[in-house]
Amino acid sequence: VIEHARHVAGMPGANSAEFDEACESPVVVFMPEVDPTTMGGTMRLGARKTLLRSPPTSEPSLAQQLYGEGVTSVMERHRHRYEVNPEVVEAL
Repeated sequence: VIEHARHVAGMPGANSAEFDEACESPVVVFMPEVDPTTMGGTMRLGARKTLLRSPPTSEPSLAQQLYGEGVTSVMERHRHRYEVNPEVVEAL
């Protein structure tokens, strides 16, 4: 997400608030619905279907190379307190 924001979406100051709370363009933020001072039972857990899309070039994406030729989606487990900033989703 950070690399895409920096090099494709034109946000050179993009970063994760997890790494730099004062970054210019926080594209990854602490989940807005959770109080960051209260830990315990605040983590988002589960699995999510992730679609693997081909880039406009003829080369498969790195994800497609890693998961294998012909794979168009995977189920990925997650366990986190951070998410893509809802305010920048459209720009990304």
